[in-house]
Amino acid sequence: MLKRWSTSDVPPYMARDYWLALLRDRIFNAELDMAREPQLEASLQQSTFGPMRVSWVDSVVPRMLLPADAGEVPGGERDILLMVMDTPSEWSLRGGRERFELAPGDVVCGDFRRGFEMRRPGRARTLSLSLSASWLRSWVPQAEFEQPQVLGGQSGWSSVLALLLRQIQPQRVLSLETRSELLASQLGSLLALALHERQPGTARQLEPEQLARLAQAFIQRNFGKPGLSAAEVAGELGISERSLHRALSREGASFSARLHAERMGVADRLLRDGHFRALTVAEIGRRVGFSDPSHFVRRFRAEFGTTPAALRRRLRVEDGA
Repeated sequence: MLKRWSTSDVPPYMARDYWLALLRDRIFNAELDMAREPQLEASLQQSTFGPMRVSWVDSVVPRMLLPADAGEVPGGERDILLMVMDTPSEWSLRGGRERFELAPGDVVCGDFRRGFEMRRPGRARTLSLSLSASWLRSWVPQAEFEQPQVLGGQSGWSSVLALLLRQIQPQRVLSLETRSELLASQLGSLLALALHERQPGTARQLEPEQLARLAQAFIQRNFGKPGLSAAEVAGELGISERSLHRALSREGASFSARLHAERMGVADRLLRDGHFRALTVAEIGRRVGFSDPSHFVRRFRAEFGTTPAALRRRLRVEDGA
């Protein structure tokens, strides 16, 4: 469910206090460094998907202070904030002696109760995700957030994370709500991979269960790539192929079994969904990673006891088409 607030809902002389109270109640404790009665125009939209509370902010506040020891973030345990800002130019974040200059699309992850100063030019649209610390540490147990972790959105896994975050838009709330479990899995795995890029060796410290989750999330994103191999996945995670196979084996399914299950599951859904009737069987096979149509048909029949074409014919008869 999407909730909306805007300073246009109150008289202009109340806008500043209204916005300040809204930020404190819904996102984080803040002080605004601006005139007492400015022509403040700002809006907030908010929704919750699984372990994350998502906030979309559109405002013009050049300088904002977040006092230290500000208490609990709204929602109790949600005490880690993931933030990406869409601005036409660079913005800055300062905490203690640390100062970060950020480009549009850079992602910041940190505990914003520790006290920070944000400066941003002109109008800014900000996406903030309040995350449960316990959920986040199930993906990145070694990560520390006493200082903000800045993930550049221009290259590597950080750019993929930034791309995912850009897809989280208010107009897509209904679709996101129905896919909240998958969204959380994708977010957790990409954040773990992006942090690993900044701190090589982190993946080697993970438990087999956590490595298996990262590998599974990687397969879900890349199953359509022909020739996807365990060696490629291990390389992306910064571990040996042997370590990957050992972790997956301990968690109940091999790499090839997981990849096959993902490909067959998606192929079955595409064949059953009437929206994809225009796709040929060969095209569906290609989309799930099979460059050879006959190989796709053989694997599908071995999995489901029927060919893709036969399944489609049966469904058309059942639908009366």
